Order: sequence, then C-alpha cells, then structure tokens
Amino acid sequence: MGGRTVLVGRDSELSELASAIESAATGSPSAVLIHGEAGVGKTRLVTEAMARGELRGARALWGRCLRFGTAESSFQPVGQLLTQWFRQAGEGERSKVLRDLPTAKLATVAPIIAEPTEGDEGRLIPLLATVLERICEQAPTVLVIDDLQWADTTSLDLLAYLVAGFGPGQHVGLFATYRDTELHEGHRLRGWLADVRRQPGVGEVQVEPLGLQETEELVAHLCGDEDAVSRGGAVFERSRGNPYFTELLALAPGPDLTADGGIRDALLASWHRLDAPAREVAQLLAVGGRPVDRSVLEQLVVAHQGSRDVFRSCVQELVSGGIGSVNAAGEVWFHHPLLSEVLLTTLSPGELRDIHGEYARMWVDADDAPPAARAAHLALHHDGAHHHNAAFEWSLRAAEAAAALFAWSEEFEHLQRACRLWPRVSPARRGIDGDRFRLVGRASDSAVRAGRFLLALELREEALRLVDRLTQPLDAARLHIHLATLQALADDDRFAWVEPEMLTLTEAAPDSPERAIALAKLAITEIKGGRYRAAADRAAESVRVARSSGSEEALAWALGYRSQLEYETSEGLEDAEEAVVHARASGDRLLLTIATGCLVNCLGSLGQRSRAAERSLDIVRDLMATGSIYETIPVLPAVAQYLLDIGRWAEARDLLREALGHRIPSSRGADLRRVAADLAARAGDLSAASQHLTRARELSPQRRLVFDPFVSAETRVALAMGDQVYALSLMAEAMPALRSVDDDGADELLVWAARAAADLAAKPGEQDTAVAWLDELVGLRADTPFAARTPDDLTHPAWAAIYAAESARCRDGGARRPELWADAMAACAAAGLPWEQALCAYRLAQSLLTMKGSRAQAASALRDAGRIAAQLGAVPVTADVEALAKQSHISLLEPLTAHPDVQGPPAFAGLTQRESEVLRHLVAGRTYAEIARALFISEKTVSVHVSNLLRKTGTSSRIELAELARRLGLE
Repeated sequence: MGGRTVLVGRDSELSELASAIESAATGSPSAVLIHGEAGVGKTRLVTEAMARGELRGARALWGRCLRFGTAESSFQPVGQLLTQWFRQAGEGERSKVLRDLPTAKLATVAPIIAEPTEGDEGRLIPLLATVLERICEQAPTVLVIDDLQWADTTSLDLLAYLVAGFGPGQHVGLFATYRDTELHEGHRLRGWLADVRRQPGVGEVQVEPLGLQETEELVAHLCGDEDAVSRGGAVFERSRGNPYFTELLALAPGPDLTADGGIRDALLASWHRLDAPAREVAQLLAVGGRPVDRSVLEQLVVAHQGSRDVFRSCVQELVSGGIGSVNAAGEVWFHHPLLSEVLLTTLSPGELRDIHGEYARMWVDADDAPPAARAAHLALHHDGAHHHNAAFEWSLRAAEAAAALFAWSEEFEHLQRACRLWPRVSPARRGIDGDRFRLVGRASDSAVRAGRFLLALELREEALRLVDRLTQPLDAARLHIHLATLQALADDDRFAWVEPEMLTLTEAAPDSPERAIALAKLAITEIKGGRYRAAADRAAESVRVARSSGSEEALAWALGYRSQLEYETSEGLEDAEEAVVHARASGDRLLLTIATGCLVNCLGSLGQRSRAAERSLDIVRDLMATGSIYETIPVLPAVAQYLLDIGRWAEARDLLREALGHRIPSSRGADLRRVAADLAARAGDLSAASQHLTRARELSPQRRLVFDPFVSAETRVALAMGDQVYALSLMAEAMPALRSVDDDGADELLVWAARAAADLAAKPGEQDTAVAWLDELVGLRADTPFAARTPDDLTHPAWAAIYAAESARCRDGGARRPELWADAMAACAAAGLPWEQALCAYRLAQSLLTMKGSRAQAASALRDAGRIAAQLGAVPVTADVEALAKQSHISLLEPLTAHPDVQGPPAFAGLTQRESEVLRHLVAGRTYAEIARALFISEKTVSVHVSNLLRKTGTSSRIELAELARRLGLE
C-alpha cells in the first residue's frame, strides 16, 4: 500500500502508538498488542507510527513470525530482530551491548553475532532479554514482532519475560501484531495473551476495518481518477472496509466489483494475473513456508523450469506485481503473508509432496546451516513429502537439537511428529514394536518440560495402553506412578484410580523400587485425607522397601513423603534432608523439586524461613540452569513467598519474572500470581497487585481455603487498599479449615487479622466492630497459637510479638503501648523479617510520639523504619515514615558520627543533636534555605547553628567546616 493508506481513519491508533514510543524513550517501558483481521493494516500502522517516531530518534527492529516458524528454529523472530540490529549498529554500540556476554550462545539464535561453538548452549531467555534491554538503552527503540499468532512458544516465553520485568527507568518498547480472527480454542497465543494482558505497562489497539467514507478516500488516493470516489462504494460493498482487500480491488485491471468472494479470492485473482512461470515460482515460495534465499529459490526454479533467466524475470514480476519482495538479506517472500496460505490451496497433494521432496533435498546439502534449523526443516519437508523413515529420523534429531537449546516446546512438537509417524516407519528403522511406549513416554516427559501437563497425562495414558500388564507389570506400574505425579501438576483428577492400581501391579516384586514408590504415593494421599495412622504404616513400609531396593529414586520418594507426617519435628526435617540427597543422586529433576518442596515445608514449619529460602533457591537455580522451569513449579510459589518474607525482594522479583514469563495454567500459576500480588502491594503498586489477583482468579477459579495462598494474598492486597472488612471476612472464612491442617498458616493469618482489626479500629466509630472481628478470629483459631517448634525457631515468637502489639493497638483505640512495639521490632529483627521490622519501628515511633515519650527514641525508630523500607522498596511504609517525620519535625538523617579510626577535634564530640543535623546537611552541600526546609526551622536559625559550629571547630567558613568533616571521615 502507499504511504497515504494507513493514514486514512487511523489517527487515534497512530496517536496511541506514538505515545507508547514516547513512553519507552523516556524510561517508562510499555508493550502494545495490535490486533485485527488479516489485511486490516496492522503492520502498516506500526510502520507509519515508527516513521513518525524516527523523527524523534526512535528506531524499529522487526521480527516476523512465520507459519512454519518452529521449523526454522526457536526464537525465530528474535533472531531476525537481532540480525537487523547487528547490521545497523556501529562497533561502539555492539561493544556496549555485548560486553561480558557469551556471544557463542547468542549465535545459536543470530549466527551473525559470533561463531557458534559446541557445548555452549544454555538458558537463553534471560540472556536474550539482557541483550534486548541493552539495545533499547542505547537509543529509543521499539521491538516489533509481527504475526504473533505464528510465534514459536519459546519466543512467546521470551516476550512474556521481557514484559514481566518492566520497571521504571527501562527504555523497552514492544509492539506485537496478531490476527485475532484465527485464535481457535486451544491456540497457544490465547493463554499467553491472558497472562500478558494482566501485566503492568501493557496496552491494546484494536484495528477495525475502514468505513464507507474512508474506503472512498483510500480508493481515490490509490487510483487518482475522477471516477474513484464513485467506485469506492462498490469496492466497499465487497471489501467491507478491509484496506488490503480494498487495494487489491482498486488496483486490479477492470475488476468485477459485483463478483462474490472475499480477500482470498482477490489474492488468487492477483496471482492469476501473473505469467505461468511466475505463478509457479510463487507456489514454490509458499511451500517453503518462510523467506527463501534467492540462491535456494533459483536452484528450485532451475530444477523445475531449467533457466536462470526465467527465474530472474519471475522474481521481477513478483515484485512489480505487488505479490512479493526481496529483503536486505537477499531473501524472497510475499508482500503479505496471507498469500502463502492461499497459494498452498492451489497445489494438489501430489504437487505438494513433490515440492516438499525438493526442499528436503536442498536442506540435506545445507551443511553450513545451523544444526537445529537444518534438522527441523528436514523433518518438516520429509514429512510433507511422505518420506516417513527420513521424517522420523530427522524429527528425533530435531528434538535433540531443540533440547540442546532448551527449546522444550519445539522438542515436544518434534517428538509428537515422531509418535505420529511411528506406524508408517519401517520396523528396521524404529526397532521392535515394544519400544513404542518408550517413545510415547519420552514425548510425555518432553510435554512436562514444555508445560503441557494435560498432554503429558494423555501421552502417559496412551503409553499405558501399549504395555502388557501381565508380561510388563513393573513398566505398567511405573507409568501409573508417572500418572499420579502428573495429575498433581495438572490439577487433574481423571486418574484417581492409579495409586491402588500401581500397588497391585507391584505385588509380585515386593522389594522393587516401584513397590516402594507406590507405597509412598499412597501414604501422601492418606496424609492429605487426614488418615494419619494408615499413612504412618504405609510410609514406614515404603522406607523399608526403598532401603531394601537400594534405589535412589525410591528412597527420595519414600523419605520425602514420610517427612510430611512429622513436618514440624526435627525427625521430619532429617527425612526431608536425606530425601533431597537421594533425589539429586537419582538425576530426576522433577523428583528433586518434589523433595525440595518437602524440605521447604519442614523448614518453614520449624520457623526457619531464611534457611528454607536459601536451600530451595539454590536447588531451583540449579534446576533452571539444566532443565525446564516447568519442572520446578511445585516449589516456586513457596520459594518466592519466603524470599519476600525475609526481605530478599530483588531475588523474589527475578524468580517471579522467570516464572511469569512462562505459561503456567494450573493452580501453581495462580499461586505465583498471588505471591506477585503480595509483593506488588507491599511495594505500593496497587494496580499491579489487582491485575495479578485478577489473573490468579482466572487461572484457579475454585478457591481453596487450605494449601493455597489465596487467602493470604487477597488479605494483604485488601489491607493495602484499605478494605479491612473484606480482609477480615476472608480470614474468618478460612480459619476453621486452616487450623485443622496448617498451624503455621493459621498463626500467620491471626497476625494479619490483628493488623486488619487495628487498622479498622483507627477509623472513626469502628473500634467496637474491629474488636468483635478480632475476638471472632481468636475464637476460630482456638488452640494456643505461636508455639515455638525448636530453640532455633524465631519466626513464631516474632509473630507472637506482632500479634500482641497489633491486638493492643486494636483494643486501645490507638498506639499506646510502645514497649510492645519495641519487643515486636526486636523479635522481627532477630527472625529476619525486615518488612515486619520496618512496620513495627514505624508503629514504635508513632506510639512514642502519641504518648509524648522519648523524641530521640522515636527519631531513631523512624530512621530505622525509613532505612529498611527504602532498602526493600516498600513505598507505602516509606511514605508513612516521611509523613510522620514531617508532622513531628523529626529529621530522617542519621546523626553525624566520626569514623572510629579517626581522631578529630574534641569539639565534634560536643555538638548538640541539632548542630549535628545542620553539619550533615552542610557536608551534603545544601544551602541554608534547603537546610531550613529539611529541618523545619528558619534560615536565620540555620545561620546561628552554623556560627556555633565554626566557633566550636575553629574553622573560618562553612566550606572549610564541611571539608574538615569529610577529611575526618565523619558520616
């Protein structure tokens, strides 16, 4: 289309995209999802917006998804984008962006960057995100991903990771276009969109067809004749305002505008207007499924038509006819990707097979191509050519190549193809028929790594049907074991029968690993059902059989699940620690995650949250470095929550970003969103907190009151938003169920109940209601709360101290018990709960000031609260501290003190507190007016203090005074 095309009726959309570009340029990251039907002008809209943006120095880097994108490689559009950047960037920018980065890994995605080397593969998503963020730092840049409906899953994961990491100061701008008319039920993009839309900084632009008047204007511009406007009405009747369809009709020589048919028919008409050789070249290009290098296409054309001259004239005709184009890399592709889809329908099945066969022969000789891309293309084209043996072999090779790149979704798709091809593969190539269930099992394992849990279940069920229970009982039992594990991951109860069945299958092998694991699975089921005596018997037998078998795998399952019987005791912790050792030795990553979850539960229940976070985080990082994040999701929410609780917010954000960059549809995805909501609320981003909770409810609409962070997250966000009554009602609903199975959860809920009640009591006329709520929740908790589990348990005493202080705040109608807040502050410091410590320090200062206690102690507490809150990024606490300091005329600057190793004038030791505060400001280079505003005094008073400082220190000017203080190491 011409430049005028997109301007017709698109002013509001252009304005919105231009605003997004401006936001990215000024350090406010944003992503815009641009969607509409095929041919409506999405790509042209972005092109025009960027043309305007370039006037302000912005640049666009493009990556286009292809219909057969996964055949090209993982991160296919990202590779295009990086290649474009590398070609455009100067040496200085390349050096800044790529500094200290493993370029050989990047070369697996964009070979132009470096020479790929063997064994240099690794987790690419964080690495690629770092590169893209650095590129955007160098100059205002918009990353454009076109036709997202065809994106490979790994590229979608990368884009979600980018969006999940949006934060102030980043210059990332992302535009993504997609056809919203093609997202059928189950399409991979549907879930991705649902996740990403709930992230901060994400907007949408719906591109609608043109109206009648706009269509007439477009036709007039395209045709430039007097009859164009009158023809515009007829064009509109057929195109219904689709700009691309309008262009095809307007520019066609003598089109019959009254004919039936949509845009596909118009595309075919434009193709039919080409000469026969050019039509054949277009068909060859369509079967390729991607931009094809001129030399490759030339070889195919010569093989078909026997003349290089014919090839050159055909390419020229494609370009001049508006059908195709040649990009800067010398690749030939269609002007609009819809053409490739339409032209495939013009080929008979036999013609398609022949052309696929020719492409396969071309790729066999492409020894210089990246191994993953070559294997993927050979698998695709051999399959299209019905070369079943070769397609099977190359599918397995492509799966291995994808796994080496940690491209788990692509690995799964290749293995799925191998499973589909199995019946058509010759027995000599596939081995004995009995191995088919192993291939299906391998595909199921791959589905887990790709996060396709329901498909993994279905494949395991298929493998089970292929096994003879009479002759292969242990193989069948192992498949049952896998089914039981996967059903927990997928939140699926279709296979509730598998546990008793697996026990029956192992009766003939009483000392086998399978028998031990089956017993362990039954034990944990009985624990969850509250049948503790039966569970204890099963668990004990499971450990005995596992030790007899000598299997690391069996010992990990048996000890891990036995630990959950006594998770609040040192004996349970010992079992969990040993289970992790055996799980690591087994090499089963999913099992290691499950054993780690058992360990985290034990450590958390014993009040050792810091240790739980550190141990589990180390294991999770190791697992992510060598496998898929989906193998770690059973433990991720707990790890992220513990990191948040102990004040390691940056690490919690990193972990959540990694997790939210993937599609996790089960309740684990909802749990992660709730932790993200909790973190956002504590940081003061209530909009993000609300979005995370909304997505959590979408992912897990069935609310569970136990073994679910729903209540805690909803409670904390509600409190941050000032809705104490809703928070209290949630806790009252959850407490009866929670206290019966989770004392820790019930105790922590009681702490938040006291806080919510105290906040409610602070509102006029609400104290009686608040006390009634608190009394109700105390009664629902029933048993003695906050009992320390071991001498090392510092968490439960901290909770007890916070509860005592908050309960008194609720019942006293104000902050009148400073000694309780001092105790709580000290207990939180000892337990390593910094956010709680900052809150208690603030309440201590508030209480002291209310009771007219020590201003020095209040100032010290306020400074502690402000310092901790600033370190965490707890914006609401910081705001409260600053407001109280201003109201009370207390400086939040620490008093000036000398370095312990420096001997200064004795006069420095004799300064008053106010003189120390003034001196600190002078050392910072502030003016009298700035000091006066900060300390709530007049400039004349500042001058008096400065005169006293000069006299006491023997200096002659404030500049000399400040320099002396710096030289002596005063801070």
